[in-house]
Amino acid sequence: MPLLALKLSCLTSNSLSMSFFQLNNYTALEISGERVSDFLQGQITSDITQSPIKFKTLFCDEKGYVITNAYVILNDSALIMVKKGVHRILEENLKKFIKFYRCSIEVKDVESYGEFSNGKFFVHLGSKKTDNKDDEWDRLKIVNFDIDIYESISNKFRVNELGYNLEDYVSFDKGCYRGQEIIARINYLSKGSIKPVIFKDISNKNFKYLEKEGKFLFSAKIKESIFYQFMLREGAEITKENTIKPIASLWEFS
Repeated sequence: MPLLALKLSCLTSNSLSMSFFQLNNYTALEISGERVSDFLQGQITSDITQSPIKFKTLFCDEKGYVITNAYVILNDSALIMVKKGVHRILEENLKKFIKFYRCSIEVKDVESYGEFSNGKFFVHLGSKKTDNKDDEWDRLKIVNFDIDIYESISNKFRVNELGYNLEDYVSFDKGCYRGQEIIARINYLSKGSIKPVIFKDISNKNFKYLEKEGKFLFSAKIKESIFYQFMLREGAEITKENTIKPIASLWEFS
């Protein structure tokens, strides 16, 4: 799902340079055993045979709802880095299948830091001296439609609603994995009549208007601001009285 046009009024020109963020709200699940690669290949949207040692991916259920996005580091075992809280949901989900592959799963307390470089996000093991905090990372992730899934939105939305760039997350050439048919249908058959649009600190009146015009997905409070994500038709933010200005959209705004 290529980004049609992403206008981020809250980003500065410095956003395109490399920035680092200390991430205190992440943890990891370690998968170890005889058939780690075989197990993951049937669970993730990426193709593990074509991926580098470190890559990002999605875990979905059979209906195509996103359990979480994740950053995976492969070695003799696999380290799956996700937000704290959602790791418990993913762990319970994977336990249903892992026994068939003679593998085990264990929570690992790890240090991690984030990197934002030329519009791309990466999560690394270890620490990095930086003044940038988790909340600024979360803000950038939301307005770039690359949200790190947290507990309350896990298993609630599909990839098109969250706005993920499928070129970064999904292989359409690999074999079967959970949610594959739904994701393929979304990618190939969706007409895209409504797309994700994000607003910040809108009034109750504007919220009700947008909810009536489309579909409200979720809100996230970061520092003193609240971000709202909707699915809207093109131009739905233009009312008779004014324009409710979005801060990010997968529609092309003039």
